[in-house]
Amino acid sequence: MTKPFNVLVLSLLGLLALALLIQPRTGHEMQNTMQAPDNKRIVIAQQYTVSTLDPATVTDTGSIRLIANIFEGLVRFKPGTTQIEPCLATSWKISEDGLIYTFNLRQGVSFHDGIALDAAAVRASVQRQMSNQTAKITTYAGFVYAPLDKIKIIDRYTIEFHLKYPYSPFLNNLAMPMAAPVVSPVTTGLTTDQFGAHPAGTGPFYYAGEVNNGLLLKTNPGYWDDPPAADEVLFVSEPRVDRRVQKLLGGHIDIALDLTFAQTAQLRFKGYPVLRATGLDIGYLGFYTDRRPFNKPEARQAVACSLNHQDILEKLWPQETRPAHGPLPPSVLGYDTELTQIGYAPDKVAQLLQAASYTKEMSFTLITYTDIRPYSPRGGNILAEALARSLADHNIIVKVQAYPWEQFKQALAHREGDAFLYGWISDNGDPDNFLYTLLAENQVKNGLNITGYQNAELEILLVSGRQTIDPNTRQRIYRQAQQIINRDVPWLILNHSFHYAATSPRVQGFLLNPTDWPVMNRVSKIPLNSLNISANLVHNRFERF
Repeated sequence: MTKPFNVLVLSLLGLLALALLIQPRTGHEMQNTMQAPDNKRIVIAQQYTVSTLDPATVTDTGSIRLIANIFEGLVRFKPGTTQIEPCLATSWKISEDGLIYTFNLRQGVSFHDGIALDAAAVRASVQRQMSNQTAKITTYAGFVYAPLDKIKIIDRYTIEFHLKYPYSPFLNNLAMPMAAPVVSPVTTGLTTDQFGAHPAGTGPFYYAGEVNNGLLLKTNPGYWDDPPAADEVLFVSEPRVDRRVQKLLGGHIDIALDLTFAQTAQLRFKGYPVLRATGLDIGYLGFYTDRRPFNKPEARQAVACSLNHQDILEKLWPQETRPAHGPLPPSVLGYDTELTQIGYAPDKVAQLLQAASYTKEMSFTLITYTDIRPYSPRGGNILAEALARSLADHNIIVKVQAYPWEQFKQALAHREGDAFLYGWISDNGDPDNFLYTLLAENQVKNGLNITGYQNAELEILLVSGRQTIDPNTRQRIYRQAQQIINRDVPWLILNHSFHYAATSPRVQGFLLNPTDWPVMNRVSKIPLNSLNISANLVHNRFERF
């Protein structure tokens, strides 16, 4: 994909003259480069490194987090949710047939390089993002703009997106920091390497270079919205979670991301605010529904009734994952706690096995992965063995076959075994990205519907869900869809991941989002001489559920 960012920066020194020519001097370039006062710089440490600042090619979490603060799209996710709200577009309307999205752009907005935002800049940005999509390189542009047919400029501040087919998750796609952000037209002709020197967006912060082994963002003085509360945000990479914790305790950083529940214990004890959010993902047990032994729903139901998966997960890794009610995470449209999957019902197992033509016992091979995943914090093999032990108590014998992650994906492609442990991490936070992507009939051929499950009634609902604009109608559609899925059990959704972070008691306004890319414009830090540290005044902040 892209070079490590420190290599990228060094390789761009020879292009500095070009960058200065194409980027006009603005007020923030005249500011001195001295460090901001202690209470005006926020240092945030993450597990990941940064590979690029180009939205057209970004795929990794570490880079996305910076890009989300430098660039903006026409719409954005409302903080803490996957709900859509205006950003560079103040409003929009969708044609009755769902094929034309008309956006009214915010006026008086400038990119970091001083160029004004207008419809031409938006069109040029989309064209640049799509031009980076090639047969050899997979980027998010192919996903974000898959439904797009053409763009039409109506006037300077009005632009139309014409789709090839109705696609109601399109606004969610445009809220993503990957491929969707609007970049300055001056940079649209640059390669990713050139772009990395001066990534000009409209966001609350602009990129100010490498400082103290981190990447520095400074406040955009011409930001169209309320000015950021902090003057500077420094992102640093620290792969070891224990070091992130110690740096927070030692006052070297202000925010520590990518923590585990266990690692937050000493922070909570010392009064440091700890935050938790449920991820946009699912971990699941999938069945090959098109062949024995799981071509009969009773066999799948028997396995589901044999597993008290909530109890198993709590014993394996308490507070590390969230047991699932159904196919959708809590922040996604269509989530409903009243829609529950087939639960633990050991008294029904023997009857279900007999209905599936197994009078004594049933056996199958379960393939899994050995790696750690967000929805499987100790590795899929650990979870698979625990499931196998529980199933053995109900005359269901399981042979576990575990592979390293890349080898496991090859085994899935070859459809090895009889069932599999897997997961899915959503990008746009829409129910379509879970249910249609993983269970629609036309997803069998491309390998995303690994279960091979097909249901004509469900198919009508999934197609209707992606073509219907009204959110209330979509809510009803996905409720019906989940009822069918929960009845037929092509999979058993086990859990969702938890994101954990902690902050210094001095930090205010930090919010942990289900997307796991925090936007820092409303985060501030109390001056040290004004802080009254009291255990009674510091509260751990947890998601309510």
